[in-house]
Amino acid sequence: MMRAIYVLPAVAVVLGILLSSVFIVDERKKALVLQFGQVTQVKQEPGLGFKLPLIQEVVYYEDRILGLPTTPIEVTMLDDRRLVVDAFARWRITDLVRFREAVGTGAEAQALRRLESIVNPAIQEVLGSVPSNRVLSEDRTALM
Repeated sequence: MMRAIYVLPAVAVVLGILLSSVFIVDERKKALVLQFGQVTQVKQEPGLGFKLPLIQEVVYYEDRILGLPTTPIEVTMLDDRRLVVDAFARWRITDLVRFREAVGTGAEAQALRRLESIVNPAIQEVLGSVPSNRVLSEDRTALM
């Protein structure tokens, strides 16, 4: 009986350490294993992964194609007509390490802000260089 008092907590501690050293990557995600903020492992495939408990942490990123809904912007066309444009963009993370270096820890929200600051001026530049009848014609797909 005395042994059970010591064995059960020891088994619980060992089991807890084993469970905290395993992580699961969903098929819609990718993962980075960080040790003291530095990337030690990139897990691109779904399945089980292993890490050192209490020393390493896992950060998950989307593997799907993500959408960027932009706020409607007003564009002045080449013929001085105004047009309100509501656009969207699709993007995907291809290199996890470069993505983390570029946007830091606020990953997706910061990436969306950066993308919007790139997309909106590009929309204004492209649509501002053509007359309004070209936007409404059949060759508008070339502008997109």
